[in-house]
Amino acid sequence: MAAAMARITTVILALVLLACPALAFNTTKLGQWGSLDLSDLHKLIGQAPKLKAEVDAALTRVKKTAEEVKCVGQRFPGPWKELGGYRVAPYTCWFADDKWLTINANVKVMDKRGHAFEEPSDRAMKRAVKFTEANPTWNWTEKDPTGIFK
Repeated sequence: MAAAMARITTVILALVLLACPALAFNTTKLGQWGSLDLSDLHKLIGQAPKLKAEVDAALTRVKKTAEEVKCVGQRFPGPWKELGGYRVAPYTCWFADDKWLTINANVKVMDKRGHAFEEPSDRAMKRAVKFTEANPTWNWTEKDPTGIFK
């Protein structure tokens, strides 16, 4: 009987967790930019076949490799015990003087138990051990939307 009750409790808990919307982490509050190459974003870009096709076409047009296209992303500062230094969306990448790509994504920052944080905090900095990025959205522009590159 106890085993059956435990299974029922587990199922109910799982259903409640599935019914709750996933918390999106507000990366704009990290307050730092960090550089990376477009090649570092291959997993995120690969989540959207249309984005991948557009990126591949742009690389061909500007005659560059993904390693040659420089990007910036939000950076977890040093106080983040496990995540310090990692970059997360939004990203901005410089293909050419008149070709910029901004990629955003739903970012989820979690502790080892899967608890999600919504924004930076002392607790998040101490306990967060991983993050995920999903559902990329993107925009091409003719000027640097960040003002960082020039």
